Amino acid sequence: MFRWVKRIGITVLMILFLASLSGWWLFRQTRVVPEFYQQATQLSHPDTEAGSYQLEANVAKLQQDASKPGSWNASFCEEDINAWLINQLPLKFKQLQTAGGKDPRISIQQDHLLAAARYTDARLDTVISCELHVELTEEPNLLAVHIRNLKAGAVSLPISQFMDGIRTEAAKGGVKIHWDETESGPTALVQVPSEHAGYAYSPVIIESLEMMEGAIILSGHTGTREENCYAPRGPVHQFVTYQHIEKRNSNMVSGSATFPSRR
Repeated sequence: MFRWVKRIGITVLMILFLASLSGWWLFRQTRVVPEFYQQATQLSHPDTEAGSYQLEANVAKLQQDASKPGSWNASFCEEDINAWLINQLPLKFKQLQTAGGKDPRISIQQDHLLAAARYTDARLDTVISCELHVELTEEPNLLAVHIRNLKAGAVSLPISQFMDGIRTEAAKGGVKIHWDETESGPTALVQVPSEHAGYAYSPVIIESLEMMEGAIILSGHTGTREENCYAPRGPVHQFVTYQHIEKRNSNMVSGSATFPSRR
């Protein structure tokens, strides 16, 4: 009898030891800082005010150019975006810090963008990071944002657990998000308004969104004629579970509308 008690005790101790070791390893993994984020936070930003002002000036110019009929284009550099994140984000989005997030940074690579921010609460101090690929779709101004490698430190996180939260938070800012279930995981479909009360002319159509080393380049057209001539340039996301607007309208007319359950 004593031997069995001893064996059970040793087994329990081994289980507790392995559980503690796993917990320690997992904790250490959450403390890993992505290389790009480490570099971005260590870089000196001598004049973040000037950089954030330049970004806002470029956005204002884009709005002005897109308010006129015809073609337009704009570029936004990584340095100005990070300067704005340092200088203005804490002032304009105080709820981010309230929720535990701070020091966001981005790095624009060829064909994708890396984004990260530090997250802290009573139990955790880690860097949340992800990789974003953006494609146009067959619907004008519906962007497909592929969220890849979502991590807390070096620990992978399932994007499926955050889908509802992302959609809810985006809706608070007036941004509509649907989800398309693809083989590589959920893809966020972000609707950019083509018409708005503030637009002098509409629709405003995005025809190209390109990411290159250190910059994002955006181009498109404004005017009624352009919507009927929508011709996206670059990779186009093919819908899997999402039904684009023409098919939805057709299904509604025929009385056979179907929608994905996770939208």
